[in-house]
Amino acid sequence: MLRFKTGLSALALAGFMLAGAAEAYVSGGHEYNLACNEAGFILSSKDPVTRTKGSGAMTQNISGIEKIYLGKSCVAFHEVYGTGTWCWANGGFVADFADFSFGFARQELYCPTENDAPGLHCTC
Repeated sequence: MLRFKTGLSALALAGFMLAGAAEAYVSGGHEYNLACNEAGFILSSKDPVTRTKGSGAMTQNISGIEKIYLGKSCVAFHEVYGTGTWCWANGGFVADFADFSFGFARQELYCPTENDAPGLHCTC
């Protein structure tokens, strides 16, 4: 009986740990965590990412935790790529910049707040 209770306790603990794990958003092989604020969504890479900026002799590699800002007004911002736009459709959502696009296929933005749908009008 003790063996059964120990196994049941371990199973319950594992279920609790899985239920508490945050969903990761994935684009281009990189995982991102989602946060929300009154301005919209913020996707932060789980691990450092290296992006290339510039061309020719002015090329720079910029590394660090990457943040993609998706505003309620459908404006996107990235520290390397600058200002762009973002939109969602039934197939996921995308942030478009002049030199790069982040596609999040089959993923849905969700924030468990009173205003959990900022940018709902930002359709592709």
